[in-house]
Amino acid sequence: MNDRITDDLLTSGESSTVEFKTSSVSNDKVAEVVCSFVNSHGGVLIVGVDDEGNPDHGATLARAEEIESFLQKAISPNVLYDVSLDEVASGSVICVGVPAGPDRPYVFDGRIFVRRGIQTVVATSDELRLLVEESSRDVIRWERRPCAGLDVSDINTQLLHETVRRGRERSGFNFGDEADELSILRKLALVQSGQLTNAADVLFGLEVAQHHPQTRLRAVCYASDKSDDFVDEQLFEGPAFELLEKCVTFLKRNIHVEAVFSGEKLARDSKPRYPFDALREALVNALVHRDYASFSGSVAVSVFPDRIEIWNSGSLPHGLSPRDLTNPSHASVLVNPDIGHVFFLYGLMERVGRGTYKIVRQCMEWGMAGPEWRHANGGVRLTLFAPGKGSSSELNDRQKKLLADMAIGEPFRLQEYVDQFGGGITARQARRDLSQLELMGLIRRLGSGSKTAYEVQKNE
Repeated sequence: MNDRITDDLLTSGESSTVEFKTSSVSNDKVAEVVCSFVNSHGGVLIVGVDDEGNPDHGATLARAEEIESFLQKAISPNVLYDVSLDEVASGSVICVGVPAGPDRPYVFDGRIFVRRGIQTVVATSDELRLLVEESSRDVIRWERRPCAGLDVSDINTQLLHETVRRGRERSGFNFGDEADELSILRKLALVQSGQLTNAADVLFGLEVAQHHPQTRLRAVCYASDKSDDFVDEQLFEGPAFELLEKCVTFLKRNIHVEAVFSGEKLARDSKPRYPFDALREALVNALVHRDYASFSGSVAVSVFPDRIEIWNSGSLPHGLSPRDLTNPSHASVLVNPDIGHVFFLYGLMERVGRGTYKIVRQCMEWGMAGPEWRHANGGVRLTLFAPGKGSSSELNDRQKKLLADMAIGEPFRLQEYVDQFGGGITARQARRDLSQLELMGLIRRLGSGSKTAYEVQKNE
């Protein structure tokens, strides 16, 4: 299956968070780039392409597995990353996704690497000092603070062992003595100074809400925009994985399923009003990135007739704006990396750093307006608009002009689209315009990397 997000990264080109390497790159060079990303703002390394993002047809599953195996022991402290073989328009490539690390500085082969612009370099003494100073200034994260009175008898061991099974099968993670629950928790960094942490309770606690009432999740389905006019209201509590599943069940119960005809089929298909993959991804983001330290915090899910809102306490990581989240190459920063790591091992964070852009693409493929992130009421609110709703659903003047001027089937390139407006549009704006048109089925992408072209489709 073609990975359109990877295609978008190839089309966007290299940046401070994206680097291209050919299939012949050494494992050491791969580790240097990964080390630089984890010491900086995270990023994606794409192996198997030239400098212009064109596949060189040397990427294989065996090579991807070799890279993954090498990275498991290459960098210290341990790094969260994912390695995958992706199919793109012109072949296969290997993607290595890496979030920014919480325990910097990270070391490979006795050296510390950082990103300087689009280059991977050995840190200077000044850069190293800055990394150490930033690390020493950081207070102990809430997730790593000891949870008073919590011990192994308070842990859902069935859920813990299911995490072990999934993590072993998914990534080959070494949990050590799998019969010893305390040893497993240590391997997951959920034991600090001999005490179970707050993250251990959030993830596996039998009575989470007793220790941390702010972990509850409130879900409401409204009959209208009036705040007191609701048809279903639930207050969920339990480990984060259970909160996720309970809320997904709530959404399935309260989201309208439509009967639609597709293509030449005579039979009708059932299609929910919203894409559940996007909703699940949004809930995972809210649970992983929320501020757990605030006793007044929470996660709130509101289903309205024309939209769904998912709010979580906290703020976006420093340096990220709501607009950045719609960019496939935005910086990848985990607010709660210990919790995020366990979600990743459990299989609920499929690709490091791609969650928000995955939501964008799925919404547009569903015929919906682009999702909207905003800072609101001491937290971050994500709004998913029902098909046909939302301010982003109409084409802008540039897109309308393109469709009016270009002949059906006539190929054109990104730069031609930019030139058409006399420099009044940036390459990033142009890519956003064309991506929306592509997802709406109005244009078709041809090729990938520097060879990417587009053509206008016939509007049936």
